[in-house]
Amino acid sequence: MKVIDWRLRPPFKSFNVNKIFEAAQNNPDNPHYSEAARKFDMDLMIKEMDEANVVLGVAPYRYGQDMSDMDELVGTYKDRFVTLAHIDPYADDPVGDIDKYIVNGNSVGAIIEPGQIFIKRPVPADDRILWPIYEKCQAENIVLTITFGGLYCDSLEFYEPKYIDHVAKMFPDLKMVLTHGGWPYITQICHICYQRPNVYLSPDFYLMPDNPGHQDYVTAANHFLAKKIIFGSTYPGKTLKYAVEAHLKSGIKEEILPDIMYHNAARLLGLEEAEKTKTVV
Repeated sequence: MKVIDWRLRPPFKSFNVNKIFEAAQNNPDNPHYSEAARKFDMDLMIKEMDEANVVLGVAPYRYGQDMSDMDELVGTYKDRFVTLAHIDPYADDPVGDIDKYIVNGNSVGAIIEPGQIFIKRPVPADDRILWPIYEKCQAENIVLTITFGGLYCDSLEFYEPKYIDHVAKMFPDLKMVLTHGGWPYITQICHICYQRPNVYLSPDFYLMPDNPGHQDYVTAANHFLAKKIIFGSTYPGKTLKYAVEAHLKSGIKEEILPDIMYHNAARLLGLEEAEKTKTVV
């Protein structure tokens, strides 16, 4: 089964500022860190992707990384990676950055982390400082990934699903993928994803058996959110083999797994339309 990984941070250049790679290098006996992560080695990364049938990695850049790396990553590893450009709402010109890196650049989408401790001043997802980013992404039909759920939040209240509901209503044509899937507010975020056509969930690590509540994502995937949930590994936090197998063995129905593991992401990225066009030509 082909796999698209919506959260794969490769061992490439400025990704070394990510503390999760430091953790991998400092814990050589931890089986959840792969050899590629411990050695910060791209050749081993590609081998690991091949062994796990990951045909495409979506690499999310984070505040503090050098986004000039992005062109080199996709140029050197053509057809294996696409990038999400981190858009900082406190930058001099966030809308201009969207033009630079996405509209006129090579990134396939944007990522923001409004409630995380990494940015200048964490805010809830419906804060007005983010509205120009939402307006621009909606106008340009840019898929926006929002880190929403999990750890490293400035305050748990920033993960309350009502904030995403506000944004989904204000910007109904803005396609949003919630990395970390709104955990731990699983039932509520599934309700919003079901009700709002423009909201998608990528629970990644939180759909794996390490976490309480993971079966609720499985229930949603097997029924009303089969077309709205997207696989992510959180690599290098988990090996690709572990992450893929955890999803395959999670209880998601066999006939639904291809959507979760590949097709839902492919549709958002426009890959399936591109394949149809190639076939017609």
